[in-house]
Amino acid sequence: MKPACVLLLFAPASHRKYLADRGIVLPADLDESYDFVPLGLVLSNHRSDTPPQLVEELELLAMIANSQSTFHFEEECQEIVRQHMEDGETFADLAVKILRHAPHIAWKEFDRRALKCQRAFESYSVASGLTDLPPTDERIGSIEALLSAWFEKNARTSSCRVRTQEDADGISFIVRHGDLLNRMGVIADDGSSESKLLRPERLDLIHFRKKSREWLISGVGDRIKDEYRRAFGLLFHGTANALSPSRRYSLEPLIHGKSCLDCRTGPISLAVLKSVTLQTQSGQLITIKGADVFASLGELYSPEMRFIEATIALKVVGRRPQVKITIRPEHNKITGTSNIPVVEAWLETTGFCITHAPAALLDIA
Repeated sequence: MKPACVLLLFAPASHRKYLADRGIVLPADLDESYDFVPLGLVLSNHRSDTPPQLVEELELLAMIANSQSTFHFEEECQEIVRQHMEDGETFADLAVKILRHAPHIAWKEFDRRALKCQRAFESYSVASGLTDLPPTDERIGSIEALLSAWFEKNARTSSCRVRTQEDADGISFIVRHGDLLNRMGVIADDGSSESKLLRPERLDLIHFRKKSREWLISGVGDRIKDEYRRAFGLLFHGTANALSPSRRYSLEPLIHGKSCLDCRTGPISLAVLKSVTLQTQSGQLITIKGADVFASLGELYSPEMRFIEATIALKVVGRRPQVKITIRPEHNKITGTSNIPVVEAWLETTGFCITHAPAALLDIA
């Protein structure tokens, strides 16, 4: 970064005091001749007194200081970029300026990138006859209150934040909350050891697909996912029993061999079956992996067997890393990189994701 942006990053008084305690005092006339190595060593070696805000901001910058985020800033926040971007500045320079001058935009971009991470989702459909209510500020506040009460009652924490990302395909909700307390043995800076109670932070993702009216819900444990089902059903469809398991996913296309992974047209240029798990009549589980899973599957499969799980790697045009998805139909679950509409469209086209009519309202306690 430019020296001026380094000073801007460490402008908060808590950051300056922490650096001073570690022997780093940044001069007001900081320039390229300054030896940045000691500063880098301090930032790469956190201590118990490292300000949590500093850690959080460094993690945010690590995620958004890149070309993809900069292009997104230019598309969505043209005025902010025009005000703060100067010639010769890097992605990190712009990210720091947005963090300091428009932090809500920086965290929105953080949320957008977070939606791309790996998650296991369970699928739910909306009962027929119910309307879809928009995510207003009042409604988001209500769902935060509902979830906070549940978290506090279940020994998590009373604090819960919900942020949204909306696009043409649907709405994504990022739920940030505390988890159950965890006791850990820690070593202090002076070498002494002690036991501390820590509350891990969790980030759960919930997606609503407008076209299919499907809800994809992540979370650790059935109880929390059921609470999400009830809360989002109540606030966005008018009743806590609005959402029921959709049973949308299927592995039956694998019976037809390699032809089921059709990539002749569209933005998916390659699809490879990486593994598949079958269950025999006797209950034995057989997992097939290797260079040619279909060849082994053709030798082993019989109509009496059931498909339990399969992992497919997809190459998306314009995206360098492959997208891996794992489908578990009996658990109504899909795991993988979420929020990629072209992948969801491919799953529907090939029959791995079944489009069907909405379920009737279920009487779920």
